[in-house]
Amino acid sequence: MKPDEEAGTFSETMEFPEALTAIGNLLLLVWVILDGYGIGLINVGYGVLFLIIALIVVYVVLKFVGCLRPCYHCKRCTRGFGRMAALYFGKRSLKDPKETYGVPAAIFFYTFIGPFPAAILLANTLSAFSVAKIAVLVPILVLSVYSGLTWLPAQKK
Repeated sequence: MKPDEEAGTFSETMEFPEALTAIGNLLLLVWVILDGYGIGLINVGYGVLFLIIALIVVYVVLKFVGCLRPCYHCKRCTRGFGRMAALYFGKRSLKDPKETYGVPAAIFFYTFIGPFPAAILLANTLSAFSVAKIAVLVPILVLSVYSGLTWLPAQKK
């Protein structure tokens, strides 16, 4: 623990594993691309627009918001990429929503790239079935469910 001179409190130093940072951000990029492609199967213009907005929201806004804390809180500064991977795919102990994103922001970002595009794609698939839509919907749902499950508290043995 290191003292936070401004707040007069102690803050835990966080270390984001390299594998989580690399694989988590790759999965996050794949997730965003799948979302854009899935919406693009419904309407190409909306798909491209969603992809552009999602890339900006995740890799500019979320990265910036996640990196608002001073670098001494991260054992090795990841410029926000470690926090992004931890937010979506890290174990519960790596999530720090109180001091970075805030719970409402974390829920917004999760919903924006998870349940929102999945619901749109599911509703459209029910009205105009396509194997391609199902092939995109399934991985989006798997990523959404897995990411949501990482927010559950650790089980005590």
